[in-house]
Amino acid sequence: METIRSYNKLITEIINLNLPFKIEILGYVSYDKIYPILGLKYISKMANKTIIITGGHHGEEYYAINALLNWLKQPLLFPDFNYYIYPCCNPYGYEKNYRNNGNRQETNNDTHMMKGSKVPELAILFDDFPRTADLYLDIHGDIDKNGVYCYEHKAENLPFIAEKALIENDNIIPYLKSKTIYKSPLKNGVIIPPKYDIGLEGFLEKLGIKYSLALELPKKMEGQKMVQGGIAIINSILKFFKEVK
Repeated sequence: METIRSYNKLITEIINLNLPFKIEILGYVSYDKIYPILGLKYISKMANKTIIITGGHHGEEYYAINALLNWLKQPLLFPDFNYYIYPCCNPYGYEKNYRNNGNRQETNNDTHMMKGSKVPELAILFDDFPRTADLYLDIHGDIDKNGVYCYEHKAENLPFIAEKALIENDNIIPYLKSKTIYKSPLKNGVIIPPKYDIGLEGFLEKLGIKYSLALELPKKMEGQKMVQGGIAIINSILKFFKEVK
């Protein structure tokens, strides 16, 4: 499969950003060549909540990785959280502009996430993920839609936070105003899906995570507006999450 963009260039850029995060190579996956999987950690003595952020599960959603990368370049507005960040979970797909990994597997929901998973990227993430967390935010993209939307799981008796974040930033990046998307009900840009039993979401729900969000950024707005909107929505999600008691 043809190489479209350079993963080595991406990880070199991340390493050279002088971030407040500890950057580690968590492991390697091997397809047409060997690809390192990067993890970024920020552990605060003040923290009583832990955030997991992933990006790049689907290789053709490179523009979503770009938004996450630009968020990393900003000052950390909420330094009183612990952060575990995995900016590109599918390096093969990123290079080839291909949705799946080199084994044609989806790296976010193709199997049960477990030690020694048959999806090599998931096996590496399993070994590095914290054993407990409070918020999981997965950054994705949609090539067909002209507005942002978000999937939101939450624990019972907690307020929704994605809807407030999308509404707050509608002037920067509009959220989808339709009533349905892909046959699922949509309210103010938010889908409330059924519980997952497999993949990252299923694994994290078993940990008792309070919130699990998948943010879908629109490729049709690719460029500075989408990047600014993505940064603003991520910060709003963290802000509203911090307000949850």
